[in-house]
Amino acid sequence: MHPRCFVDLTLERQASPLAAAAVLRVLHGAFRQQPGQYALALPDYPRAFPRLRIFAEARDALDALVAATEGHRAVAECARYSYPRAVPDDFAGPWTSFRRYRIPSRRAERKPDGNLRLRRIQTADEARLLYFPLRSESNGHTWRLYVEARPADSGDEASPDAYGLATATRPFGLPDLP
Repeated sequence: MHPRCFVDLTLERQASPLAAAAVLRVLHGAFRQQPGQYALALPDYPRAFPRLRIFAEARDALDALVAATEGHRAVAECARYSYPRAVPDDFAGPWTSFRRYRIPSRRAERKPDGNLRLRRIQTADEARLLYFPLRSESNGHTWRLYVEARPADSGDEASPDAYGLATATRPFGLPDLP
């Protein structure tokens, strides 16, 4: 997927991490149905969640996303879609990679009394990374999806995860548009 067009999802009344997480859960469901088709950006980073920006390769994909999500309660009550816009063909500005910052589970510790998980959480908190407070549908556990923004090279093929983010093994950049 190459980011050729985008739509902004502006959080209204309750621009909080909880409202953003509710909207992200809805987007996650749509992203999982169309793997690799949508990429998520936080254009106001490091400010917390006034807008979520979704990139796609074609306008039809954005229209399908809006149709699939706009009637959902979390989106209808908390957010509003903008009109889709195209990324300029000659865009020469900065590019940013919005990457998932992994926190290993307690079970993933290599040593029984290891502190890798704690160190990763402390590093994320010290860096003041934004996070979405989420709840697993499969086991009911709550967890934080941390997002780290890094400068990126332009125009690489994007292969986003089910949350629309880059990963350590599949990095990509998105145009940093106003």
